[in-house]
Amino acid sequence: IKRVPLAAYRVQSRGGKGRIGMGTRSEDVVEHLLIGSTHAYIMTFTSKGRVYWTKAYTIPDAGTTGKGKNINGLVNLTPDETPKAFLMTKDFPEGIYVVMITRNGVIKKSALSEFDNPRNVGIIALSVDDGDELISAQLSTGEQEIFIATKEGMAIRFNEDGVRPMGRAARGVRGISLSAEDHVVSTEIVDAEDLVLSISELGYGKRTPVGSYRLQSRGGKGVINMKTTKKTGSVVAVLRVKETTDLMIITKDGKIIRIESDNIRQAGRSTQGVRLVRMEEGDA
Repeated sequence: IKRVPLAAYRVQSRGGKGRIGMGTRSEDVVEHLLIGSTHAYIMTFTSKGRVYWTKAYTIPDAGTTGKGKNINGLVNLTPDETPKAFLMTKDFPEGIYVVMITRNGVIKKSALSEFDNPRNVGIIALSVDDGDELISAQLSTGEQEIFIATKEGMAIRFNEDGVRPMGRAARGVRGISLSAEDHVVSTEIVDAEDLVLSISELGYGKRTPVGSYRLQSRGGKGVINMKTTKKTGSVVAVLRVKETTDLMIITKDGKIIRIESDNIRQAGRSTQGVRLVRMEEGDA
């Protein structure tokens, strides 16, 4: 983990090679990118459903090629858990919720104010089933829509009020029904006028209006989001974007390319999209 001034990355055009964003050890990959103030709390949610707090200014400031510091030096993780999701917040107001989802499609919503007592040892945010793990945590207003996307290219969109707020130790409810080989890769809190950007393992992507996905009830199978083929690889992420959003794509080998999202053409639900990044052999 490390922090870098945002200005270190200049905007490039679509399809370029990008620049190195972080030096990594041979077996490591970059997984998360947060943008916020040094005075905010970073809430680290782990695979086992626990949450830990860190002030952003305590994270070492390293250049674009620096490796940073192991998160275990900042957060007291137990040996069997790994960090999976990160939220930045300066305070813990009423009326804001944390929406969490697991790899197997279980969703849970808790008031952010339930997390307003930062403790070094961490607390349980979600009870996770055996064989499952927490993969996403996001903030919502309680009146938005939830969009869940899977590795095999399925997605479901439903009203957030279909998930009632629960206490910290609760397990949650079914968000999406998955086929045997599939699992959840992304969850976004969306509004009806948003666009969602889907990106695949081999650098293909597209933007699709949220309205193209019909509203369903929580727990269904969803609809096709992106046609996955050998050329595109599996879906790796789906993000909520606006016309003005800057997109940063991080590859397994640590390259970062920054693109303005309006350079990526809008495409229908079940298309495969266009090439966003030219991948080197073996990168993803």
